[in-house]
Parts: sequence; C-alpha cells; structure tokens
Amino acid sequence: SIALPTPQCDLNKIIIAGGEYSLTNGIDVGSTVQYICPEGKYPHPSYTQECLPNGQWLKQKEKPECKAVQCPRPAMFESGEFYPRKVRYFVGDVLEFECWGGFKMFGPEYRTCQPNGKWSGENTICDDQEGDCPNPGIPLGGRKIGTSYKIEKKVKYECELGMKMFGSKERVCKEDKSWSGAEPSCRYWYTFDTPKEVAEGFSASISETIEASDPDRVEDQAYRAIKVQTGGLMNIFIIMDASKSVGEDNFNITKNASVSFIETMASYDFTPRYAVISYASFAKPAVLLANHDSTDAEAVIERIKNLKYSEHEDKQGTNTSAALHEVRKMLSLEEKRDHKKFMETRNVILLMTDGKYQITDGKYNMGGDPNLEMKYIKQMLDIEKNVAREDYLDVYVFGLGEETDENEINELASKKHPEKHVFKLNSTHGIKEAFDEMLGKKLYISSFPTVMIEFFPIAKEDVQEKYPWIAKITIARERSQEKCKGSIVSKFFILTAAHCFYINDSLHAISVSVGDKTFKVKNLYRHEKYDPAGKQDKKVPNSFDYDVALIELEKNIEFSRKIRPICLPCTMGTSWALKQRGKPVKCSDHLQTLLSGELVKAMFVAEEKEKALQRKNVLIKQGNQRLACLDDTKKIERFKDIPDIKDAVTDNFLCTGGIKPEVDPQTCKGDSGGPLVVPFKRRYIQVGIISWGTINSCNGSKRKHEPVPALSRDFHTDVSRMLDWLKEKLKEEGLEFLD
Repeated sequence: SIALPTPQCDLNKIIIAGGEYSLTNGIDVGSTVQYICPEGKYPHPSYTQECLPNGQWLKQKEKPECKAVQCPRPAMFESGEFYPRKVRYFVGDVLEFECWGGFKMFGPEYRTCQPNGKWSGENTICDDQEGDCPNPGIPLGGRKIGTSYKIEKKVKYECELGMKMFGSKERVCKEDKSWSGAEPSCRYWYTFDTPKEVAEGFSASISETIEASDPDRVEDQAYRAIKVQTGGLMNIFIIMDASKSVGEDNFNITKNASVSFIETMASYDFTPRYAVISYASFAKPAVLLANHDSTDAEAVIERIKNLKYSEHEDKQGTNTSAALHEVRKMLSLEEKRDHKKFMETRNVILLMTDGKYQITDGKYNMGGDPNLEMKYIKQMLDIEKNVAREDYLDVYVFGLGEETDENEINELASKKHPEKHVFKLNSTHGIKEAFDEMLGKKLYISSFPTVMIEFFPIAKEDVQEKYPWIAKITIARERSQEKCKGSIVSKFFILTAAHCFYINDSLHAISVSVGDKTFKVKNLYRHEKYDPAGKQDKKVPNSFDYDVALIELEKNIEFSRKIRPICLPCTMGTSWALKQRGKPVKCSDHLQTLLSGELVKAMFVAEEKEKALQRKNVLIKQGNQRLACLDDTKKIERFKDIPDIKDAVTDNFLCTGGIKPEVDPQTCKGDSGGPLVVPFKRRYIQVGIISWGTINSCNGSKRKHEPVPALSRDFHTDVSRMLDWLKEKLKEEGLEFLD
C-alpha cells in the first residue's frame, strides 16, 4: 500500500502584516508559530498558532496582523472629570484628571498609556472623605456598583466588554475602615506586566509575607505582615508547570527562579519547610513537607536542580488541580499529626504556570477546576469562614506567556490590600528578567537587622539602597574639614578608624550622615591600644596598630530598605547569612568561610564624586601573598629604616593592593574608616576597616588615570582581631557575638 503524505499546514496563512514570526517545527503537524510585533503593537488575533493534524492552522480564519496597543477607556469616573474624552486611547496618550469642589484627589493627576497596555500609576480617586472607608476608586475600563462606604457596605466591579479583571470583583468596608480584597484592574487580553512591575510588586508583597515580627504586635492597617516568630512556622509550596505548552527551556527558567527564591529565604532567622511540585498531566512532588530535609535549603535546591522535564512523559495537559491536590494532601497529613501546630503555621504557595487550563468548549484542560482544590485548602485552614485567618495563606501566581487564562490565575491568587499576588508576563523569559531585576535588591526585614538581605542587580539603583550600611563622617576643625567613612553596626553605633580623629576633637565637631539624615555624636571610643607615637622606639614614625573606633550617636538610626547595618563576623546574624546554623557554630567557622586561601575576593566603597558611591573590587592577600605585601612596604623610602617591618605591618592588618595577580584599585583620602567587605552569596560581611596605604597617588578622593604604582599596598584593620574590644563596647546592642 502507498503511505499517505503527512499533512502540512500552509505557510502563506501565517504571514503576519507588520511583524515577524518563528516556527518550532516548520509547517509540520504540531509546529507552533510565535508572532513578534514592534513595541506598542500586538499580534491579532493571537500570539501563537498551531498546525493541526488536518493540515489547518488553529486560528486561520482571520489574517494575522500587528495592531496598535490600546489602553482601557475610562467608562466611569466619580466626582470629577477627565480629559481628553476619546473612543480609543493608544500608547503615549495622556489622561488628565480633575476633582470637583469639596473632593480631594488621591493618586496621579496625569496617567500615560504604556506599551504593555496599562496606564501608568495607580487609580486616580476623588474623595470627600465622608465615608467610614476611603473611596476605593474605579479601574480604568471598569464600572463600580455601590456608592456607600460605610462599614459592612459592599461595592462591586465589572469590566467593559472585551476586558478581563485582575483583583477583587467585590470589596467590603471592614470594621477597621479598610477595604477587603485587592484593588481591581481591567485588562485587554494582550495586556501584560513588565518584568520591572513584577519585581516591584512581588518583592513588596513577599517582604510583607515573610516579615518576622512580635506575635503580639499591633499591625498598621496600611500594611500586612505574616507574623513568624524567630524559629517560627511556615510552609512554602513551590509549584512549577512542566506541560507541553511550557516547554523544556521555559521549565528550566522556572527552576532557576525557584532556586533564587529559596536562597533569599535562607537568609532569614527562621526555618521554613519546603514542598516542591512539578506537574503536567499529573503532579510529581520532588520535595514533601514530611521529608526529613524539607527545612534544609541547600538540599531542596539540589533537588530542584535535579528535576528533569522528561519526567513528565505525557505533557499534553496542564493539570493544576492535581498539583494543588498534592498541596492539600500534605497539609492534611500535617493536620492529623498536630492540629494545634498546623493551625499556627503560615503557608505560602508560589505557582508558576502558563495558565492554559481551559480549551475551546469551556471544559478544563484536565483534572477539573483548580479553584475547587484551593477552596478545600482554605476550608482546611479555616479561612473560608474566618476572615481573620487570611494571613495564614498567601498564594502568588505567575502567569507565564501571552495566552495565559487571566480569569483562572486571578481566581487562584490571594487578594490582600495593598499587595499584588497575581502577575501575567508576556513570556516565560519575563519571570527570569523579573527575578534578575530583583537580584541585588535589598528587602528590609526588621527582625533581622544584622543580616544584609539581597533579593532577586538593578540597572539604576539608588546609591544608598545599594550600600545601605555606609556612613559618612565629617570632623570640623578650625581651618579644615576631615572626611571619613564608617559602617553602621547597630542603631546607635558606627564602626570606623581611630586615625580619623585628633585627641582634641570635640564631639560637637563630629557629625555622621546616613542617607539624607545627619546625626549628632554622643560619644567616641578609640581603641585603648591605638597610639600613633607608640612605636617610635622601633623607628615606626606613625603607628596605625589597633586603628579602630566606634561612634555612639545621640539618637538611634531608623532602619529601612535604604539604611541597614552591615554583617560583622562572629555574630549570630552572620551565621544565618553564611548558612551556618542547626549546629554549634564558632567564630573560627566564620573566619574559615570568609578568609580561607591566599587570595580572597573583597571590595570597598569609594566616593570620587559627592553622592556617587562606587564599588571597588580588590583581593585580600594572605599566606605567601601577604609576604609580598611586607616586602613591597619595606621598599618604600619612609619604611626602609625600620628593622622589623612587622612592627609597622602587624598581624592586626589585612593587606590589599599591588598589581599581581591583577591590579587592585587604591584607597584614597576620604575612604578611611570605611568597611572592607567580603561578599558571600549576595550577603556582605565586613572583615576590615580601611586604615592606611604605602603610596598616595590620588588627587584627594579621586584616583588618577595613570597606572597604579607597583609598590602600592593598602592595609585594613582586621575586624576579627578586634572582637574582644567590640564585644565590650557593643554588649548592649544585641549582636550576639560567638565564642
């Protein structure tokens, strides 16, 4: 018999006007077309096409074309006016809002239509402030039913035809005079969140979610925080879509994002339990809550890295319901083991999916309605009937891809004002970009002030936010002004160099700047053994040994995302940053981790222009490499007559500088007292205090463009050798120094 030719689809049917396309497998059956349009346009009627077994494209009735992106038209605006009034609004169009007399404007006066189909800024609201709750506003493209803002009164929302809603369709004015649920928004099917928007929204919400605070603390109603005590109880479920529509490359991206998330969580002073589930037609747990190592972040990460896309042999389905059923099974087991503990445990679900739950006839892809499983989970946690328990479950849903079912991911996600729990990206690569955007972004968690938390580098990050532990010190003298740096080590203390201060400097002449605030000095403590003239009998003209000082401030520093203390070695907080916990940890363990090897990567922060802090990478020289530091110092003219160079360069100093194995940047005037820092897995630990150098080839605080002199060496007071003194001076600061 003659084999029938394999059906193929017509290439001419998929050419898109004004855009480009790519094919996964030519025009063979099963091949997928991906359309790409210029910024500000979207592919109509869809982002993708698929070649069906009958040789037809899935959606070939309409000719593909790139159309201009529109933003939602205001359908209803209360107690004010907006201009201009148009039938359609395109990218770059600007709306201006105005409130009637007696009404105050909240939100932006102007909003711009953006290339992703969203208006810039938050909702603009005109409010007479006479209700118990504030006016909740109306999303552009939507309508609100209900005008009473008294306690227990409801408002309902609906979107104009052709748009879908993110957020809550109904909100209630609560007794605390805030609205239930999440602020709604109306979107066209092609609207998406940019990676930057996802990074900002997710990091803001998750920082509230993982806030570790006093369980008796009264929360500000403008913010919510899950209250997890030190060593508290939290379950984190990571669910990754491995269906055919996601594909192997995109699945690997979600794996990498999950690893970054866990690495950050591992920095906090509590130990969550993890569960990891991948799913396609069926769900496959990789880590169970009940596993003995479910609290071991490194073990969980290793299991995620070992996940194989090929483990899901049948990848036709997106059975999100099965994945949530696995979550419910694990929770059920925990409830049976210890009901009291179960009810005290907070739960976070992180779901990354392309959200293709439904097919054209309205039936679920497979496995049934995932919202039913979510309902059962809420019932188990007593959330359905008890609103006060909402904080015991946070569900974050990332819709990956243009054809995500907006209704489904919105229904699954938590809705808590003013946070965002649901995001739609236009590709799976978007979540990688979002997590990259958050890499290096610091989350301030008030209960862990001694640990520098970096969360998922920002292209244009605020300088103070990038180096939140830097303090600037100014000493005013009769005819001059001395400038030094320091590091924040607690709310009242700045660590710096003793040589910055003269013995006759008065306290009122010293000021400390942190961020945009200036602090007066209550006291100055210089190490008792610091004596510049103390080694002249050994021909050391000016000794810097024990060059360390602490400044005590009159008022405490208020920590925030931009202002935070640095990690010091041999403290409990740094044990968490170094992931050395769950066993007795000694100071020597920290030093072995931070300062092992002859060359240790480190950095300091320089300021060649005002308010322009720059990171300078250097290598700490140890062992035989440190001997070269001594040899080069001995060759400097002012040190040649010192019989034993170790009297000048004692063991209390760390050495950087030189041109081998690579050129290290020099420290300059104004850098003195600043921290020498060792980065460790996106945490920064101070190991030294900038003290002195052999050669000054700077112009003030600026480094010359000419080559660094070969004999240039910089020396930094070794913090680890000053610990006894620091323990004594900082004993009331709660740093918990190790033995």
